[in-house]
Amino acid sequence: MIGVPLKFYRKTTYLLTIPFVTFTLSNAFSQSDSISIYDLDFTQLSKIKIVSASKIEQNRNEIPTSIFVITETDIKENGYNTLEEALSTLPGFQFRDIQGLNCYIFQRGIPNQNNLTLLLIDGVQVNELNSGGFYAGSHFNLANVERIEVIYGPSSVVYGTNAVTGIINIITKNVMDSKKMIKLSLGNYNTYYGDYSYNYQNEAKTFGLLFSGTYKKTDKSDLKGKAGDNNWTENMENFEKDYSFDLKLQTENFTFGTNFLQKQTTTATQWKSVGSIYKDYGTLWNILFVNSYLKYKSIFSENLTFSSILYNRNTTVLDNSIYQVVDTAQIGYYRPNNLIGIENILNFNFDNTITLISGLTFEFEQLSETPSYSYSVSSAVKPPIPTKPGMLSNRLISIFMEPRIVLLENIFLSGGVRFDNSSTYNQVLTPKIGASYLFDKHIFRLSYAEAFRAPKPWDYTDGISNYNLKPEKLSAMEASINLILTQYFNFNLSVYNSIHKNGLVKETLSNGWRWVNREITNTTGTEMMLIYREKRIKTSFSYTFTQSKNEFGNFIPEISKHTANAGITYLLNRYFTLNLRANYIGKRSNPVFITSTGTNIVDPALIFNCAVSLINYNGFSGQIVINNLLNSEYYHTSNRDPERYRQPQRTIIFSIGFAVDS
Repeated sequence: MIGVPLKFYRKTTYLLTIPFVTFTLSNAFSQSDSISIYDLDFTQLSKIKIVSASKIEQNRNEIPTSIFVITETDIKENGYNTLEEALSTLPGFQFRDIQGLNCYIFQRGIPNQNNLTLLLIDGVQVNELNSGGFYAGSHFNLANVERIEVIYGPSSVVYGTNAVTGIINIITKNVMDSKKMIKLSLGNYNTYYGDYSYNYQNEAKTFGLLFSGTYKKTDKSDLKGKAGDNNWTENMENFEKDYSFDLKLQTENFTFGTNFLQKQTTTATQWKSVGSIYKDYGTLWNILFVNSYLKYKSIFSENLTFSSILYNRNTTVLDNSIYQVVDTAQIGYYRPNNLIGIENILNFNFDNTITLISGLTFEFEQLSETPSYSYSVSSAVKPPIPTKPGMLSNRLISIFMEPRIVLLENIFLSGGVRFDNSSTYNQVLTPKIGASYLFDKHIFRLSYAEAFRAPKPWDYTDGISNYNLKPEKLSAMEASINLILTQYFNFNLSVYNSIHKNGLVKETLSNGWRWVNREITNTTGTEMMLIYREKRIKTSFSYTFTQSKNEFGNFIPEISKHTANAGITYLLNRYFTLNLRANYIGKRSNPVFITSTGTNIVDPALIFNCAVSLINYNGFSGQIVINNLLNSEYYHTSNRDPERYRQPQRTIIFSIGFAVDS
């Protein structure tokens, strides 16, 4: 495969920018100066409806935990192509990107395999069933996103397992409001994207259909030889191909949806190939997510609403995956998993002062007890198709109740309790309580909540197996204040303390290793965000202090004490925007010693990204996105064989698109 030379991009960027700037300056004062999201002041923004906190619509200012919303406008103006790019602008997030099959997202100071944060699409979980973790990367169809709601802190009362440090809910576009759209993108490192969207509504708008799809291909970055810290050879393959589509059918009471995600990527970055038995080419991690649902909602009266959702989740590592290529063989891999469930929610509102939300869930899942492997006879020969592995069944019955009380029209009290009864991990009781106080235009929040993560087959059987694992548990207290200082300034400050118990750690024995419940992590954090916005300019600055220690008082590796983000978006007119963002990551201790530097410290980094966008001018859009603008050399931590991970060099992506109203 042939990459496009950087000199070509420099010249092309210059040439394309000239007509963009000339065009927009000539029209700067002849067009309207507003985009809809900018027309909302902070008081109106605080009343935006949030659906992720309790599975029903609530005003943002009534929810007792920290919430951030990434809008469709944010995604377009900043040129986000991956989920982690969108989350990187928010306080409280840190990352371990191994530049291969996954990027690990740490929310609020606890390293994990993406299994302590719950990821949803339209309220349906997309965490991998066998491990409980989710896959980050570019396989999400961000072109079809209306907004991303990010809920901070424990939410197991509403969602059960995995909703430990937070929730990320990707909400796709409304069938009735979307547009027909096509967009093509081209970038260095053999990057090609294509996005497509089609929708239909009848004249009465009682029926609508939306189909949206995306294809993405990229080699990500250069990790060959010295560029990759000498972990891999000059023959290294580092690629990712993503296929995804969303289908949504909507009537007055029913919504049917399906999201299909397929991620094909290398596994070679998990092991060093230099000086080892591993080859850094020929591997394939081919994982498929298919999540389908049927939602029904009925409004019996002004005070009583009933909703029900029937869903099926399939997460399968397909049987043509090649997990490893070694000197003597290629190793095939197969791991099917499936879950079917139904959830019923009743929302009773008495005189707008007392609300009771209750839910009842039934689930049945069949999960691979262990992966199925197959082996070829040579590193140049593909392995046979693995046989189907043994399957484990789990039945789950859950019930939750969440009462809310409004006092004096500006005090919102809420509580909740959830009971889970599983045929695998037995019974778990989870409580929460919180309060939100609205004074003038400002909001003060206080909450206490607990959460749990149930062990999965991946935990039980990894290594030499341990079937005596207990659920991991977390308890957290949080206080936050949101101040609307002026019409243009908004300030948010959160402080929290969490205790994570029964954390899984590797125990090494004479005959191998296994997971055991041992670690206790005590995290104290402060998250601050300042936003300034008016007609033509939007700026933000966030700072996070995180201190995570284990039961012995030692700092947890991979977590930086200090991180910060800043961004500015300037609107030359309603169509043309300039965006510049900066991400600062403080120094972090690495789980392993780094031979090339003679230390276990990963250095701090300051990274700049920018985007120049023409958005929806007579249906046309164009964009230039440059990530790692200064081509900085920086690294992420590692808990694997490579001692640290070089992050992408300067990446440039050009996009052009066209959209029409239905």
